Amino acid sequence: MKNKKHLFHFIVSESMNRNVIDFLLKEFKVNTFSKLFETMFRLVSKKIPKMKRIIGNYRSEYAVIDNTDDKRLDKYLRISEADYLQIKRWHSLYNEFGMASTVRDIILFFYNGVVKYGLEGFLEIVGKELRIDKLKNDFLSKMTQLLNIVARKQLLYALLIENYPKYVYST
Repeated sequence: MKNKKHLFHFIVSESMNRNVIDFLLKEFKVNTFSKLFETMFRLVSKKIPKMKRIIGNYRSEYAVIDNTDDKRLDKYLRISEADYLQIKRWHSLYNEFGMASTVRDIILFFYNGVVKYGLEGFLEIVGKELRIDKLKNDFLSKMTQLLNIVARKQLLYALLIENYPKYVYST
């Protein structure tokens, strides 16, 4: 039963499905969304808690799915029970509104990274260890108290993607 797969349901906008998920499926050359997410999750699962800790308490604020596209699609993905429980732990630990926001964050994180650095370049730097203190200092210097949680997440992920090589230890 250790390899049991959990069927996870979440909502995405039509444009995210068409532009982001389809783009990543082609770039990673995989056939299923579940396989794509499993690959992405393996690459960032140790980094996500570090990044979430920078923001801290998410105050269970609702994350806007897409304010430019009001069409919504149901997406399903099969993830291992262990991965599902990890996402559930993060949801509880950081007081996020929903587990689906973490899934969408991972997808958008990879999309923005692959667009900026190309697939090979992004996979190379995403595999390196983060210099979390440097990222946190840069994030806090740019953040104001007025930002809501969604804006903080967007700022954090944008800052990391924009300067990713600066935030990893060189080997």
